[in-house]
Amino acid sequence: MSKPKRPPKPIEPLTARQKRDLKTMGIFLLVVVGGMGLFFVAMLIWNEPDFPQEIAESTPHSIFETDDGRPGSWEYLDENLETHPLGECVRIDGWRNQRPFQCTSADESHVFTFRDPGGHTGGGFQDEALTVDGRDVPIECTLENDWDALIYCAPLSAIPSPEARGR
Repeated sequence: MSKPKRPPKPIEPLTARQKRDLKTMGIFLLVVVGGMGLFFVAMLIWNEPDFPQEIAESTPHSIFETDDGRPGSWEYLDENLETHPLGECVRIDGWRNQRPFQCTSADESHVFTFRDPGGHTGGGFQDEALTVDGRDVPIECTLENDWDALIYCAPLSAIPSPEARGR
């Protein structure tokens, strides 16, 4: 003879403490999973710098920020790839905070002009321009990928196109 089956034990409703603990755990898991998802999405769409710093360090007429600040200290590479300091950067004509800075080398062969938006566009520059011995050299500036990021600029002729960079 077999034992008689017991009726199943009725499911008891959750207590207030169990409901609160369940809700807390759900929120915690949502934050962790959501944060990890955001991190992975950011890693997928994160752009590397527009050009590697090595290009700027090996190209004549490149400009380097050597001391961060407003407007900072700058150096340039000459035709022989020797570095020379640019003179003190001064504000030139324009509207109040929109006035561009201009840095001129001691021999006045290199004139670097830029407008610093004061961190409003991710720390980059606007309207950067370089004049070498009276002729304009198209230039592009970018930030290093360091915590204490400095800006460096290279002539556009030395920077690979986005297609060549694999974008």
